[in-house]
Amino acid sequence: MARPNGLPPGRSQYDGTVDVQTSDSIKVNSVPAAQEVEVASRALKEMNNVARADHQRIDLKDLLANSSRDSQYPELPAGWPAVLSQEASITRPMPDMVIDSQRQMQAACFCGVFPEIEHAWASVDNVLYVWDTSRMSVPVKWQEEQAICCAGLSRPKPNVFQQAVQYLLVVCTTVEIALVGVHLSRDANGNAEMKLVNLEHFRAPSDDVMMTTTTSTPEGRIFLGGNDSHLYELEYRNQSSWLRGRCNKMCYTGTFAAYLPRWTVFRRASPIMQIIIDRDRQILYTRSQAGAIMMFDMGVSGVGPVRKLSEMTNVMPSADKGQSPAGSTIVLIAPIPPSESSAIHLMAVTADGRRVYLSSQPVNAPPAPVTKRPLALYNVTSRSAITPPAHQGQSRSLNVTVAHYSQGALLLADTISEGNSRVLLVGRDLTIPPVGTSTGSGPGLREFVCEISPPTAGEVLAFGLCPQAKPLLPVIDNTIKSELATQHVTPAQHFMVMTTAGATQAHRLRPVDVLTKILREDRPGKLEEFFSLFGATEASAMCYAVATSPAQEASSAIVDRARAALLDTRLTGEAALPSGHQAGASHPAAQGGFYMGEVVAEANKPEWSGGHRGLQTYLQRLLHPTWDSRLVSPTKANPNSLMPNLNEETLKALQLRLRDLSSFLQDYQQRKLEQLRKARAKPASYFGRVGLGGGFGQTDSKGRANPPAKRQRLDDPQAQEADKVQEVTALVSRASEACFLVRVLIANQLSRLTQLIDDSWRKRLQNMSLKDLVCSKDGEETMTQIIAVLLDEHQKAAGLEDSSLSSRLQQGCPSYFKEDDKLYHTANGELRRAQTLQGTARQDITRSALDKLVRVAKTVDINHVSPLLAQLGAYDGMVTLALAKAKALDPEVVAAQKSEAGRLARERRNEECYAPIIQILKYLVNPDLKEGSGSALAVQGGLPAAAVDEAKAGILRRGASCTDNFFLEQLLAGLVSARAISELINLSQAPGMFSKVQKHLLKAGGLPTDIKPSLSITLPPLVALDTQQVISLEMLAKIYTHAENGDCLEAAAAVYNALAMRMNGPNTNAVDLEKRLDLFRQAALQGQALGNGSIISAMETNVQLMDIQIRLVHELTALQASSNLPEGAPDDLGLRLKSLQGAPQPLVDLFNQYAVPYHQWELCIELVHASDGVDMAYVQQLWDLHLKQGYELPGLQSLDAKRNEAFARVQRVTSSCYPSDTALPLDHVLLRLEQMSSGVWPHRHGTPLEDHGGVADNVVKVCRDNSY
Repeated sequence: MARPNGLPPGRSQYDGTVDVQTSDSIKVNSVPAAQEVEVASRALKEMNNVARADHQRIDLKDLLANSSRDSQYPELPAGWPAVLSQEASITRPMPDMVIDSQRQMQAACFCGVFPEIEHAWASVDNVLYVWDTSRMSVPVKWQEEQAICCAGLSRPKPNVFQQAVQYLLVVCTTVEIALVGVHLSRDANGNAEMKLVNLEHFRAPSDDVMMTTTTSTPEGRIFLGGNDSHLYELEYRNQSSWLRGRCNKMCYTGTFAAYLPRWTVFRRASPIMQIIIDRDRQILYTRSQAGAIMMFDMGVSGVGPVRKLSEMTNVMPSADKGQSPAGSTIVLIAPIPPSESSAIHLMAVTADGRRVYLSSQPVNAPPAPVTKRPLALYNVTSRSAITPPAHQGQSRSLNVTVAHYSQGALLLADTISEGNSRVLLVGRDLTIPPVGTSTGSGPGLREFVCEISPPTAGEVLAFGLCPQAKPLLPVIDNTIKSELATQHVTPAQHFMVMTTAGATQAHRLRPVDVLTKILREDRPGKLEEFFSLFGATEASAMCYAVATSPAQEASSAIVDRARAALLDTRLTGEAALPSGHQAGASHPAAQGGFYMGEVVAEANKPEWSGGHRGLQTYLQRLLHPTWDSRLVSPTKANPNSLMPNLNEETLKALQLRLRDLSSFLQDYQQRKLEQLRKARAKPASYFGRVGLGGGFGQTDSKGRANPPAKRQRLDDPQAQEADKVQEVTALVSRASEACFLVRVLIANQLSRLTQLIDDSWRKRLQNMSLKDLVCSKDGEETMTQIIAVLLDEHQKAAGLEDSSLSSRLQQGCPSYFKEDDKLYHTANGELRRAQTLQGTARQDITRSALDKLVRVAKTVDINHVSPLLAQLGAYDGMVTLALAKAKALDPEVVAAQKSEAGRLARERRNEECYAPIIQILKYLVNPDLKEGSGSALAVQGGLPAAAVDEAKAGILRRGASCTDNFFLEQLLAGLVSARAISELINLSQAPGMFSKVQKHLLKAGGLPTDIKPSLSITLPPLVALDTQQVISLEMLAKIYTHAENGDCLEAAAAVYNALAMRMNGPNTNAVDLEKRLDLFRQAALQGQALGNGSIISAMETNVQLMDIQIRLVHELTALQASSNLPEGAPDDLGLRLKSLQGAPQPLVDLFNQYAVPYHQWELCIELVHASDGVDMAYVQQLWDLHLKQGYELPGLQSLDAKRNEAFARVQRVTSSCYPSDTALPLDHVLLRLEQMSSGVWPHRHGTPLEDHGGVADNVVKVCRDNSY
């Protein structure tokens, strides 16, 4: 089998995702199609028999009752991987800000963790610090007026706060309880950033009670425990009333004595130290400092009022009362989930490591469902103190200060010296128990005790369970199961550990993680020891999990070692007939297999190897969570509408695992058969090797080789096992195909499809499970009906991007889709084959496929076929096929009618025939263009760079030669939309295309289509244009420019001039003055290229006027901002500015309406220069006003400064107007400058300037500079 990208068979090259459009199922060719259902059914039956022990419920209560006291805590083997280890080699210390505050502490300091967001917190006096423990971060600081005594985190109730408030920080001080909003976001590096929001209305007084602990529910209920031994709930709402505010606390344990003064209460209150909630049974428990436990009923739903049911002050059983009082202190209570026990509901842990188990139902009562309401607290049993690992070579009893329990893992902080503690993990020992470790008829509870590696620094302050990743298969029932049965679908546990030295994270290894670590380290003898401890069956099941794990979960070296282990018969054993065993060898434990249940062997039926039983065990555990789930269920609104029960995520995860397992098993079968052939060719002495489990080696009890006849009997079971592996492979492959098919149906609106099939088939589907779909003929026949409807609807649908549905079904689920003989499917197959060929063979097959597609053009999905043809170089064929389909869809050319039917026909032509081609063309023109990036060609990776120009030319060449005007219109519109000016110019140069392109662009730009290329320069201004109209006219002007003849150049100038003069529109249709100036300049360039003096003069005048208008806008805008209008100026400057910015203004209006009223004398002079002529006396008056305006500028005190300002003004005007007979009366300007220097104009100045000659020199220099 080919191995893509160098990955070994069965190794996923994906990152945990499986695209529905990807063919990722592997067909088992050795099983005939007609026998697939029968073979899968046989494999299922065998799998259920082997893995039946997984369904046995072993309650924690029974395990405790059957435990032998001497073997409750066996030691792990020497050199065994640390089951609990830190994720980082160092502990991230507390932030310096927190440490500095602790050194200056005056009242109290508390610490804790918020594991749900991976943050830690510390309060120092009245300041609370919260920081991210996953990195070195600056803590977020919150300050209260009083000392903080407790803090907690809760999800907010719905519809109370804004969505930005993701969590609530519960801050308890000595006088009040405050809620603080928490918003979490991620920066560019993915690091969490926290912001705290002050919720000033959400505060409640503590009424002289210091809160000591808090907890919350997912629904947002917040519970508090006080130092007065009472339980409180903090109620909050989005509105207040006259009876209560938005936030208040309620006491659930208060009595009349609570209202009396403290000195009248003689009983000393014991602070509540812990509050926990059993979320499965909706029971709340509290633990006091004195060890009393209270139990509260929260109702079936957990949202009703809390009711106290029971209080137990003496938790320790009478048999344990003789222990040390300090060691009997309860440090933890934890709920026992229904997945561990239905009879035990609560566990209490003491300081010396003992555990007490309690129930909310009578001890001898039958197992109760989780919905049954609790009655009282009942003491069930206890467990002896844990024997901790020796510390520095010395054994000592435990001194537990902090503990945590979750999902069978008990973390203990054992104090070993002042200020230092170590973290211990107590977990279920799942290895094969030795003989005599149970005192009853069933297995007993055996646990291992290990220390975290490397050891933590400082004293442990708190533990917390980090948020877990989503399970591989979310649909998992709540029945009691061993971790061996769930580890393949549930993630490993991660814990937060808070110490005085800082915070760290630790993860607990599952057995399969231990195996992975052993394979990674590859230490001699450890893998054999693992198989010996867990047995061949369980160890092989875990090897299959590692051998088929995705690439991101295990390295290639680990995967290769796991696969080698499965081929090593010394580890997995070999199949054999019962009669060939030694006494007692028929029992799985004697073969090295951990087999939790006895199955009576049928006569002459082989005992399968541990490796084969491990395969069936692993497969059963993968399938079990979803295997019996109904595929669909009817909706309440419409019984005929069936909604899927299995979600996309579940099916995707299962399909990925099954696909990789199927691929690996095919390679495994080949290697196993090759191994068997080599073994048979070996001499008899080769068979003297005895496996680890014993009983399967081909020697007698004295180590002598068995005779040939007996070896042949042993070889036969191995061949039978190979056949069984083939059957399992067929089951795996078919289950993977079923997941793929259901995913495709869900993606194509399964509920709609089920309404289109007959009632009889719908009823069958309604009662069908995933198991029925895989292992029954009824399931296969029902899927055949639904697939037929799916394909029919797919062919009728218009504009579908995913047009390869039939091909995906053939590749993804060949067991369910066998319709591959139609012409359309054949043509698609030929196109795919042509992609693998070169030369004339490639061209011949492509031509053959194209001929077939043209014959059935009406049913062809152009969006699917076009990229295939493009990649094969059939660019003309793409357009030919689209035109053929358009003709087949509309043979009567209804699209030419000006009616509703004609409009619909045109839309259908465009969507089903033309649009895919135009999208591909847009993508070829500009791959970054949004409209083209969604084309089928873009999705499939596009074309090589060398083929892009050829593809564009082919599409344009065929489009220019076609007679379908509808397609030609769409082609031209697509080029305009993509701004493909070079392609449009090339198309216009094709024979007969210039007039068609011009007509389209004129129409698209809003101009009459019958205008000749020689447009008049006096073309009237256009109305406001949208973006596409502007683009069309700009492209038309460029096409005229490239035509390089006089008429077209004149037309280009006219188009640019019309665009510049068009009316302004709202929003995106608006055009600014700078853009108009650029268009006027373009028009002037065309006039210069044409050499037409009148056009040049007119265009240059337009350029000059628009430049003055822009400067006038800037001056008036600044004048408006200064609020310093000239005396007598109109007060409607805002309206005039809006008009001035909106469109080009005539010269007269610029002068009379804008420049003169607002004393813009310099621009007035420039406007005179642009005019035909003005009375010279008036021009001299303008110069007087201009020079006088500079003379009177504020801040110019000396006559020299005033004259320099006058020189500057003369220079600015001269630079734009020299030479000019109308705008530059130089003799008058020189006279005024001389008079100004003499101090006699415009006002008499006390001291004239001595350098009068400088006036003439400066003016002459300015004129000379502007004459070049």
